[in-house]
Amino acid sequence: MIVKAFTRAALLLLAAMAMPMAHAAATAQIKTQAPGYYRIMIGTAEVTALYDGSSTFPLTLFKNATPETLDRYVEEINGNAPKVVNGSVNSFLINTGEHLILIDSGGGKLLGPGFGQVMANLKAAGYSPEQVDTILLTHMHGDHIGGLVTADGRPAYPNATIWTSKAEADYWLSAANAAKAPKAQQAGFQRARDILTPFKDGGKLKFFTAGKDLLPGVQPIALPGHTPGHTGFVLEQGGQRILFWGDIVHYSALQLPHPELAVGFDADGVQAVKTRDALLKLMAHQQTLIAGAHITFPGIGYVSADERQGYRWTPVGYGEVR
Repeated sequence: MIVKAFTRAALLLLAAMAMPMAHAAATAQIKTQAPGYYRIMIGTAEVTALYDGSSTFPLTLFKNATPETLDRYVEEINGNAPKVVNGSVNSFLINTGEHLILIDSGGGKLLGPGFGQVMANLKAAGYSPEQVDTILLTHMHGDHIGGLVTADGRPAYPNATIWTSKAEADYWLSAANAAKAPKAQQAGFQRARDILTPFKDGGKLKFFTAGKDLLPGVQPIALPGHTPGHTGFVLEQGGQRILFWGDIVHYSALQLPHPELAVGFDADGVQAVKTRDALLKLMAHQQTLIAGAHITFPGIGYVSADERQGYRWTPVGYGEVR
């Protein structure tokens, strides 16, 4: 009797173990991500982060430190020293109630597979490209302007006026500057001219003045170094503030504790380091909310001084839109 009871119990146990395995084998994995948008309120303005894609940066991208030092920095972060680090490309949408403003357009088709998702995520967030009336460019690198046009070269946001700093346009749209640039950089100049010259010729590319409100509650601020006219945008509504700082930081885990690390994309690495250092001190002191183009999606959070080294990043948490 004991043996029979044991045998019956063992069979039931084996059957119970087999059932989940059979069920799992019959259920296909979905392997798609949730739409890449994230929404918060800044006073009465709605801000939506839009994911364009993610990629890896080689450690050799970072300057002002030896390879051994960079390996040590990364090892301090996560216990090993990979030769690449991950980075996101983020754009941001602001709905003030009167204007629908896109800050940077992502890379479109310029960056290859996995990128060019801003448009799809804007639609998933409940908007259409025709509703965007203003596009603000932090600068004219390909991952910020590529999404301005469709795959066949038409304006992706047909009713939008594009705004940039004059210093940025003068630099990138100049044939003389392109001719003087190192050969490896000439494609970037050509890309900017191909994309933006038609907007300029059509009267749809305009220039703002840093330090003066462009729209009510939206002010551009000069953040030079990464490019000559690199610009951030401060949105202030209802006593709340957020800074869209473009490419001040490419990899937060490295450049926040070590702000002295320039990147190979910087037009003027010395100035970029000075700008980042001064801005991080100010943002940490003010506890201003930050939106970063290359900080892990949604790229929104705060910087604060780290008593051990440099600064640290605290991302916003997921929650209801209030």
